[in-house]
Amino acid sequence: MEERWDLINKRFVMLVSVVLAIFISSKISAVTINPGFEFVVGNETYTVQQTMGFSIIIIDSTYIIFNDTGFYLTAPNDMTITLVYINDDIAGAGDGDKVIEFNADTSGGNVLFDFSGFTASTDYIVKRNGTQIANPTANGSGYISFSNNVWSSHSFEISQDGEGPGDTTAPETSNMNVAQSNPIDTESGFGWENFTCTVTDNVEVNNVFINITHSGSSTTNVSMTKISGTNQYYYNTILSHGNYTYFIWANDTSDNTDVSSGSTLSVPPNWDINNDGDCIVFDLNLVSNHFDETGSSGWIREDVNNNGEIKVLDIVFLSNNYGGTWWV
Repeated sequence: MEERWDLINKRFVMLVSVVLAIFISSKISAVTINPGFEFVVGNETYTVQQTMGFSIIIIDSTYIIFNDTGFYLTAPNDMTITLVYINDDIAGAGDGDKVIEFNADTSGGNVLFDFSGFTASTDYIVKRNGTQIANPTANGSGYISFSNNVWSSHSFEISQDGEGPGDTTAPETSNMNVAQSNPIDTESGFGWENFTCTVTDNVEVNNVFINITHSGSSTTNVSMTKISGTNQYYYNTILSHGNYTYFIWANDTSDNTDVSSGSTLSVPPNWDINNDGDCIVFDLNLVSNHFDETGSSGWIREDVNNNGEIKVLDIVFLSNNYGGTWWV
């Protein structure tokens, strides 16, 4: 049985080599690797010391990536890399935390180790058999490098040196929207505006505020309420008539902030029935067309005073505002 497994394993290595010779790269998703299972990349062979699981493995002719951690090695001779540990949250690592451990074996020569997936501008310590041999800093793309020319079989461990910059990713605001009562109304108990948005973050959202400016003058800045179990937030209010601009401000628990682009909103007064910016004969005509009709309070905009019937009082209300404009 053991001889049969060795034969299957060798055939798999040969198959991977053939595939890599044909395709530039390939992806394997949600994979569990057992000891003895090999990946061949150029003159490098990758295996594991104990069973390890990965959400994705990307294999190329010159590198291999486990989750977000890429191995880019340049070795003059055949080389075996045995993975012992890969931290699945390198970005969340703290001072002294181990991020990678592996064994490397080759016959000699200077081997250049390049790794990706590290936290930009963060220092790391590289130890060989427990002794520090390098102290690289990850560049802006999250790569670190070091070399080694002392060979046989060695254990390498990479750990974070210092706290690093931490979380630098700002929240992201999307799906901004505002719903208004139907019909639109500026009287309390009849009209309302409900502002909504979606805010996400790679760690955790802290605060979400909406900033509403009325006709370029007065400003309201209030906290939005999160809908439990979602990334959605809302603010429900009733606005007086006028034109508004609004935007969303959000921060996360690391105080990274995001300011959305501005949006506009128009809220007509009750006396501008057709929402054209002023109160003239067209608004009176609309009331006349529904005169003596009844319904629930404020069921249409022609019920100007929201008493459920369209009578002379609605015409009086319009007459008192006749010729008025509100569009600024």
